[in-house]
Amino acid sequence: MEFGLEMKGVSRDQRGEVAMNFLRLVGLEKFANAFPHELSGGMQQRVAIARALAYNPTVLLMDEPFAALDALTRDEMQRFLVDVWRETKKTVLYVTHNVAEAVYLADRVLIFSPHPGTVKAEVRITLPRPRDPLSVAFLESQRTIVSHLGAR
Repeated sequence: MEFGLEMKGVSRDQRGEVAMNFLRLVGLEKFANAFPHELSGGMQQRVAIARALAYNPTVLLMDEPFAALDALTRDEMQRFLVDVWRETKKTVLYVTHNVAEAVYLADRVLIFSPHPGTVKAEVRITLPRPRDPLSVAFLESQRTIVSHLGAR
């Protein structure tokens, strides 16, 4: 948890305080002394998010962070990420191949072409939060994105 802060030159006492604050934010303060192998996949993802936020980035870059999780844990982590975003107000750049996940998490979805770095389309997601994945508007947003992907 503290490595990035140590590299940034933060004092040992401050590192511990900052780390504990972010572990509290992600609901894992009771696991402050746990080893990674003692944590579930979802808990490990929460620690990774806390570690990244502790460094106080301008943008939180997340490249398919929940792809390896089971469906229930992934849904829980998506709700958790929305709560963290609401609390921290950090910009999150989230890479996913899961259209439903993009609609649930994003306010703006960029669809890239097979040619690297080329934006094929931009879709604004204006649904209110919390978002209902079973609502007609949610499903319509998914269809819009899928149509830009060229899928049927």
